[in-house]
Amino acid sequence: MSARTFSIPLIVFLLLTGCAPAPNPANLGQTIETPANLMATEPQLESIPEQTSAPVTTTSSSGIIPFDFSQDFVPVPVAGSYQFAEGPATDKNGNVYFSDIDAGTIYRWSPDGSVTIFLEGLNMPNGLMFDNNRNLIACEGGNGRLISIDPQGQITILADQYDGVRFNEPNDLWIDPQGGIYFTDPAFHSPVVQAGEDVYYLSPDRSQVSRVIDDMARPNGIVGTADGTTLYVADYGAGQTFAYTINRDGSLSNKRLFVSTGSDGMTLDPANNLYLTTPNQVQIYDANGTHLKDIPTQENPTNVTFAGADGLTLFITARTAVYSVQMAAAEASAAGSSDSVANSNSFSLTSPDLPTDGRLPIEYTCDGASATLALAWSGAPEGTQSYAVIMHHVASPEDIHWYWVLYDLPADVTSLPKNNTGIGTLGTNSVNDRTEYAPPCSKGPGDKIYTYTVYALSAEPQLPMPASEVNRATLLAAIQGITLASADLNVVYARP
Repeated sequence: MSARTFSIPLIVFLLLTGCAPAPNPANLGQTIETPANLMATEPQLESIPEQTSAPVTTTSSSGIIPFDFSQDFVPVPVAGSYQFAEGPATDKNGNVYFSDIDAGTIYRWSPDGSVTIFLEGLNMPNGLMFDNNRNLIACEGGNGRLISIDPQGQITILADQYDGVRFNEPNDLWIDPQGGIYFTDPAFHSPVVQAGEDVYYLSPDRSQVSRVIDDMARPNGIVGTADGTTLYVADYGAGQTFAYTINRDGSLSNKRLFVSTGSDGMTLDPANNLYLTTPNQVQIYDANGTHLKDIPTQENPTNVTFAGADGLTLFITARTAVYSVQMAAAEASAAGSSDSVANSNSFSLTSPDLPTDGRLPIEYTCDGASATLALAWSGAPEGTQSYAVIMHHVASPEDIHWYWVLYDLPADVTSLPKNNTGIGTLGTNSVNDRTEYAPPCSKGPGDKIYTYTVYALSAEPQLPMPASEVNRATLLAAIQGITLASADLNVVYARP
């Protein structure tokens, strides 16, 4: 482990003396005005809240509330599809900012289920985290640097080299209580240009970078405890995760194997249980390394964080998709909460009228009779009291169309007939904003994918507005805390 440090100039550029090479000050500490055409019109920049570096936590008068790991946690897909989703960071309002590495874009997810573009035009953005000054700190792997994005959209380079050589591909980061930044520097997409694939620490005053770990095959995920005493780092290349004691000067000591499992990204819950992203699942371990639970995902998860105003939503990025998982507090479960999701993995949605090739017959579209598709579902978890159905199409993460919003379906209803009427309450569609089914009527050429989703709910959704004002986003927000399971059915249609 190297104890060398490297000074980074802030306002003026200072040359180091001694045998270490002098830094090139051309870019370090430089503030770059973000081009106007790279900033999305929503959300507005001033909406970035004052944020601490610690994740949202949930406490009671007796201390931190642990989660109930006796239940099965169900990932619910979030709007949009992505090229390579990564690096989620939560603000104090429970919103999540996450990267799409290959698209060079940072998105924002809100607890109401909506996703909007925050910033475009970056070069392989990855790990993100807010500092105490409302800046979003980002690993920009494609440019080999660590950057800060302020509320006005200006980008400041915090660190782009060590020993006069650019970093490999800064990947993930964690900010300690003093404001120092630990970040991993593997090389997944390009040759190694540094002495190795290592871990670095940027001092709280942003003046020095130290190499704090230099004996890993390929470091990746990183997170520290809120009290700033313990750092977890995944050696993705070796398939192991280690714990370190954080010293007062930011250096690390007392390296110990935590679990013989690597990880992409990782997070800690309020009880200091560690969540690791491993192939097709999120693995949960307590502070002693005891395996507590697995949360299965359809794709390999890439990173995790806690979100939502109450901090009870686990947000998972998983390459082309992102998911939210409603976590239940242990004391709520012990009190007989109906939020159990037992047998949720068997929950499925089918249609007796859908051909085996999955193509939507023309009679269910605007080119035919505009009929609603017959649906049937089974395997709902115990405690289901109500169902809701949504049909939508994702043109892009910020352009989602919905055609059918149906809720207040009784628990004894497990199917809907063709041309359903009289069962459930209709919300609005995005085609004409009426409380009715709007059939697919895509104007563009080629195949389009439409998704039907049925939600098993532990209670009827409480919606403080008439049905004429209920849309996809308001229904998703109303059911987020009561969703026990969901099941999707994808269909394909192309205009003749």
